[in-house]
Amino acid sequence: MQPPIRLPATAVLARHPVSFSWWPARQLGWRLSWPCPGGNGPTTLRIEEKTGPWDLVSQADRQVEDAVRAVLAQHRPDDRVLGEESGEAAGVSEIQWIVDPIDGTLSYLYGLPDWTVSIAAARVGDGQLLAGVVSAPVLGRVVEASRGGGTWMNGRPVNVRSTAELSHALVGINFGRGETRDKAGRMVDALLPRVRHVRRGGSTAAALAEVAIGAADAAWSPGGQPWDVAAGVLLVQEAGGVVGDLGGRTPGTWPASGDVLAATPGLWEPLHSLLTEVYAG
Repeated sequence: MQPPIRLPATAVLARHPVSFSWWPARQLGWRLSWPCPGGNGPTTLRIEEKTGPWDLVSQADRQVEDAVRAVLAQHRPDDRVLGEESGEAAGVSEIQWIVDPIDGTLSYLYGLPDWTVSIAAARVGDGQLLAGVVSAPVLGRVVEASRGGGTWMNGRPVNVRSTAELSHALVGINFGRGETRDKAGRMVDALLPRVRHVRRGGSTAAALAEVAIGAADAAWSPGGQPWDVAAGVLLVQEAGGVVGDLGGRTPGTWPASGDVLAATPGLWEPLHSLLTEVYAG
């Protein structure tokens, strides 16, 4: 398998987006990588609460999304764009770009490294994912995938792990929101005695990328939005993993429910059964 072609930005975005959505995330992510407000950087960044104190949006989130939209408007004017901060922009093509400018805003604001820039391209209508990238600038990690082209990290092919026993599984978790957040304690109680360990990070996209590159065996993230999960879902699928929700697998796209279980092929079913019991009550 040959690595994705690297082209200048204008050439990249002038082509069909499959395999080339990495450019905006790579460039904009590095622009944001330092300083972070929680580190040695400025502390005057405007911050607002959206649905609660755990759900924040900063001036940086909006600036990054604006910059991504500007690149897409210049080079892909016919495509649609769905972004976390500015909603949906209409288009006439069958391609929609799905943008999370900073996934893990809380980590970004506290100066922690586990925040990402996440961008995906999907086909309008059936939601089939065409390309995706998750860039973790502070970690120097860019994970990208194209439909049928595999998953690559910093120019090298990657695959999910071969773990098939729950007792050997490292599982990334997200607590979710609303009713799913209320059941987070039950979820942790169910997982901890059965798996090697659970880990709670600051970014759903980062957790999915970690499954794709073999840095974790599975990830469970309930209550997500398309911009949270679209790119990461493709990374896992193209790396040989399985993705779905408690209703079943969702090959080629992300679960409409927003509840995402991503895992190695051998772990997906046992984790699915375990989590179904937790959230059934």
